[in-house]
Amino acid sequence: MMTGYLSIPRVTRAADVIMDQVERLILEGKVRPGQKLPSERSLAEEFDVSRPTVREAIQKLEARGLVQRRHGGGTFVAEHVGSTFVDPMMTMIQRSPDGTFDILELRFALESVAAWLAADRATERARGNVQRRYHELQAAVRSHDLHREAKADAEFHLAIAEASQNGVILHIMRSTFVLLEESIVKNLAELNLDRMKKQDLALQHEAIYRAIVIDRDPVGARNAVRQHMLTVSESLDRERLADTKPRRLKELTQSA
Repeated sequence: MMTGYLSIPRVTRAADVIMDQVERLILEGKVRPGQKLPSERSLAEEFDVSRPTVREAIQKLEARGLVQRRHGGGTFVAEHVGSTFVDPMMTMIQRSPDGTFDILELRFALESVAAWLAADRATERARGNVQRRYHELQAAVRSHDLHREAKADAEFHLAIAEASQNGVILHIMRSTFVLLEESIVKNLAELNLDRMKKQDLALQHEAIYRAIVIDRDPVGARNAVRQHMLTVSESLDRERLADTKPRRLKELTQSA
């Protein structure tokens, strides 16, 4: 349910205000692709408007491709929302020799900022979600299932992006989620060959989690993400490419 997120419209065009607020919930990650919205009746009661007004708002959202109505099943956030970056170009990036480091450089740029913002301004609900995703990641690591661990790892970092309350960062992270997850699978496959590095990785995830959820320390959260990216980059196979990208990523994490 979205109760607590929405405010009552105070303008004449109530349908437009409802539409704008649902769009904001999608943008901020409070409702996700595939998630069911409350019923028309529930929304009408929450907004104190008529059901035809709510229906008009839903129709406008549907026209924009943001929601889908299923006959007899309710209204859902469209599955494709936020997935437009997963295209043939992304596939080529993923397969290229430099692709892994290109993705790490992007992650460094986005996630170090997202972690700082999350530690600084995450809501109690968002911190709870980061905590839940962290515990799921711990369980996935213990399962020794590489794909489960990669998915949980990606979900943990996505939860941090949601907690940052920056809609652009969240959209980019969501849009590249499949790419991120598959990149993590490749990274973990190489990290599995080095037990000490895997232990370092677990400690770094804990440091990120603690800085955001427990200590609420923006600088500590940003630095923990930087160290995390550096550890991953140092563990990857450099025989596939010249040493320039790993070296530059190391310089970036140490100087930014």
